[in-house]
Amino acid sequence: MKALHLKVPAYSQFYIDARREQVSYFANPWHFHDELEITFVIKSEGTKFIGDHISEFKPGEIILLGSRLPHYWRNHNSYYEQPMTGAAEAIIIRFNQDYAGTEFLKIPPMKPVFDLLNNARRGIHIRKPHRDLQQKLTGFLTLDESQKTIALTDILLSIATQKSYDYLCSIGYAHQYKSNDIEKIDAVYNYVLNNFKADLSLDDIALRCNMNTAAFCRYFKRKTGKTFVDFMNEIRLGNAAKLLLKGDLTIAQVAFESGFNNPSYFNRLFKRLKGLTPTHYQSQYLQTK
Repeated sequence: MKALHLKVPAYSQFYIDARREQVSYFANPWHFHDELEITFVIKSEGTKFIGDHISEFKPGEIILLGSRLPHYWRNHNSYYEQPMTGAAEAIIIRFNQDYAGTEFLKIPPMKPVFDLLNNARRGIHIRKPHRDLQQKLTGFLTLDESQKTIALTDILLSIATQKSYDYLCSIGYAHQYKSNDIEKIDAVYNYVLNNFKADLSLDDIALRCNMNTAAFCRYFKRKTGKTFVDFMNEIRLGNAAKLLLKGDLTIAQVAFESGFNNPSYFNRLFKRLKGLTPTHYQSQYLQTK
């Protein structure tokens, strides 16, 4: 399924569009836009589709989305069957990464925000957001343009420094990863991202890092918190998810195009890590048309 490219009006030179949405249900289709987005769900429940991620959403949830990351908020069926005015409510802030000027986020004190916005390509879910953050988002709509620039920086810096968040999309889907400037790990990421369709040898990867295989496995697990095999499978499943959403390949073709030579193994692994079979996962998205 192809995501709709939503054009967000440029309301001002400050690149910030903030609004409170009060509707019977969230109506935007599966879409993306060039701007980043903060969504604070005040009322309503349902299922959120963000990249290759699917999970429930509920009141109080705060999500930061990167540029061009496809997403869709679908309310539970009851919202459509018996529409009630104002049953779904959210504060939405959309902004360009250069909202405060092209050089602002490049200065050293703003590095946490710069990294946060780059990592937002995977979608960021704020864990148990503080009431202070919710109040800042609620009060954002009352500010003038200059105040919004300062307030948005404060909100982003708060999220970046507290680091109380989780990524939503797999690395393979977002095709990016920030590894705290660990040169050796960066080299591994880049190599796998560019060669995941091939039959990658753990011995070859270790050799590229000038390490023996056992030492490399320990090093990789210590630095990333996951085994190399788990990481490689995450990359491959992220690519598979993108292909499934396009809907023009069979499940077996998706498996082979993602580096899995055994479709049965691909099906089992996909279900174990995604919670759905590839067929069910694909149908979830097709229902959003």
